[in-house]
Amino acid sequence: MTIQINDILNMSELKDEFLKNGIVRVFDFLEQTSLEKISLSMEKNVSYVNAFFLEGQNREVSDAEIQKLPVVTQQQLYKDIHEAASRGTGFLYGRYKIDQDSLLDLKDTLQLLNSESILKLINEITGSCDLKSADGQATRFRRGDFLTRHIDNVPGETRRIAYVLGLTPAWHPDWGGLLQLYERDGTPTKSWSPVFNSLTLFDVDKVHSVTSIAPFALKSRYSITGWFRS
Repeated sequence: MTIQINDILNMSELKDEFLKNGIVRVFDFLEQTSLEKISLSMEKNVSYVNAFFLEGQNREVSDAEIQKLPVVTQQQLYKDIHEAASRGTGFLYGRYKIDQDSLLDLKDTLQLLNSESILKLINEITGSCDLKSADGQATRFRRGDFLTRHIDNVPGETRRIAYVLGLTPAWHPDWGGLLQLYERDGTPTKSWSPVFNSLTLFDVDKVHSVTSIAPFALKSRYSITGWFRS
């Protein structure tokens, strides 16, 4: 495995913050060589599909498939996606599931997150005692992409801790793509802007969204996301 992390020197602070708030961010998580390889792969080598919610179903369509549609059909597709989101349920972003057949850098990253040392680290930071594995997907949020308010705790699943590994350098907060947290009644609380080479961990019962990427954003928002499971 070629992907490595930096030494974490503020464990006590991280544990205290997660205990207090149910969310924490580990800065400078990956060592530099690993970081550069993954970041380049995310932007240049990954074949994303467009994931979205439509007519009560989660769907996936490639860029090529969308481009083959007549312009009027493309326009109607996005109109329908946005209409569903306006009612409180929706998303639109690029995703690439990471598995044993994935690009080497991404596969190695998932292998790292499933290593005994990292599982022990995440257990310690979050106060969990039963995290056994992690899944992952590469995500790309382009201009206009979004993820509406929801929680990640799904009945019948074993999700315990959600994570976001930020892989977009020099992101400007005015470009959107914020991890926005809410009270149960929808009242906004904290907003976390994407930070390059940060690992954000939060309880799966946290209500959250990813705010829409602004039309004037100069780049896309890349991350590896998933859940640590029991």
